[in-house]
Amino acid sequence: MTVRRIIHSEIFGSMMGWTRELVNGDPTALSVFLEQWYVDVEDVARLCLVGLLDPSVQSERIFAFAQQMNWFDSVSILRQLHPKKTLIPDVPGEDIRDRTDVLPQGRAEELLRTFYGLPGWTSIRDSLEKGIESCE
Repeated sequence: MTVRRIIHSEIFGSMMGWTRELVNGDPTALSVFLEQWYVDVEDVARLCLVGLLDPSVQSERIFAFAQQMNWFDSVSILRQLHPKKTLIPDVPGEDIRDRTDVLPQGRAEELLRTFYGLPGWTSIRDSLEKGIESCE
């Protein structure tokens, strides 16, 4: 799931559109999308540029999988970011986690560090914060 600011206000914005709906009380996304991996859309853009410009990247896929997350994580963060938004629904069911180990994920994070000098992936908290800042 890619996360961050929606560029055009009239476009739903895929996962961020669902997240915005969640902030406004619509629980639909909670039953449609279960556990996920997230990545910040700007990290994806950075990795695309690295793939084009870094000569050390040769004939390889760059796996943009920042971290495993689910709606329990998202709802908790959204409530911390907007404590006055009381319509954010509770997540039904169990706290299920995707236990898949994405081995090439480390290479992508290494490229973010070496090419951009970043400490690693953008956190889900920072991504969600940027993604919902305009839905006040």
